[in-house]
Amino acid sequence: MQPEEDSRLIRFLGGKTSYYVIGLVCLLCVMVWLLTKISFLFQPLGVIISTILPPMVFALVLYYVLNPLIDRLSQKIPRTWSLIITYVLIIGLLVLGGFLLVPVLKNQTEDLIKQLPGLFDGFQATLKNFLKGTPFADSINQALNSLDSVTDHLTKFITDNWQDGAKGLGNLFSAVSTAAITLFTGPLIAFFLLKDPKKFYRALIGIVPPRFRKDFNELVKIADQQIGAFLKGQIVSSLILGVMYWIVFLLIGLKFATVLALAAGLLCIVPYIGPFVAFFPGLFIAFQDSTFMVVKFVIAWFVIQLLHGDLVVPRVMGDRLKIHPITILVVLLVMGDLLGLVGVIFGIPIYALIKMLTIFSFRKFKQRYNRYFSKDGKYRKTNFSEEDYL
Repeated sequence: MQPEEDSRLIRFLGGKTSYYVIGLVCLLCVMVWLLTKISFLFQPLGVIISTILPPMVFALVLYYVLNPLIDRLSQKIPRTWSLIITYVLIIGLLVLGGFLLVPVLKNQTEDLIKQLPGLFDGFQATLKNFLKGTPFADSINQALNSLDSVTDHLTKFITDNWQDGAKGLGNLFSAVSTAAITLFTGPLIAFFLLKDPKKFYRALIGIVPPRFRKDFNELVKIADQQIGAFLKGQIVSSLILGVMYWIVFLLIGLKFATVLALAAGLLCIVPYIGPFVAFFPGLFIAFQDSTFMVVKFVIAWFVIQLLHGDLVVPRVMGDRLKIHPITILVVLLVMGDLLGLVGVIFGIPIYALIKMLTIFSFRKFKQRYNRYFSKDGKYRKTNFSEEDYL
């Protein structure tokens, strides 16, 4: 006869005898083995997902960025008209920005590429003169000589193997076509999502069994809040940050101000790491001008970062994600290694979804535990709702 604790554990897993547990383990092993043998059946599914995912992600980004504006406009005019007006204004701003900014960016980028070797040599000479006579002079000279050697080898490698790059034209064409399709279909998908945001949700919840609809509704609400808070906040705050840098760089007379501001705004989409990476190109260019320009650049950079972090981010993003900065850095490193650029950009919302599902599963586990093992003590906080989760 089995002990009471064992029988309760088996009932907790959903069976009546220990053979049930053994059967579950065996079935799991067989299922994993079978999946490894028929993995080729899932290749078409992978192609479909990889084709649909980019425009869907782009559409979601547009949805979360534009939806607050559409909601506010739809209080005064019909939602369809507010959506059309918003799209027309965005297209007009893009066209105007293209006429005004593209020539400037093109000229500054070409000048930067032409002057880059001279800027690098000037930076080396200035750094050597600045550290001349200090204990760090020999170490800096060795580091710069090593960097020159690496640059020479890289240039030689590109020169010797540029023919092999022609073999990758197919991949390049595929990437360009995917980007074009994403840029065209993403706004169309976002248009229909914005036109009637609840239509897709009603269709989706209609196929969910009634017993699970309450939990499904809570999961959707939390996922919507978490993803929206990050995407809307990060993109809008990065846009504001880029404009702030552009104005200040022009005021202090920094060369290539437009290119640097654009790079800073784009890189700052990645939390913490982006601003750190974007700092050094600006410092490098400011170093070629004068020491006073370096001082102005450093002061301007950190003042803007301080104002952006204290004034812009709390109002745009709020504190709904509740993710510690160290956790964000770890997530970015891991997701970047797993998914590359996509992981770096979307690693935080992916982590937020995984965290939400993990907490949901564990709270369901705690409810089941309390049902079978309450004599040994009950778990607390077993409910799952938007208020309980946040």
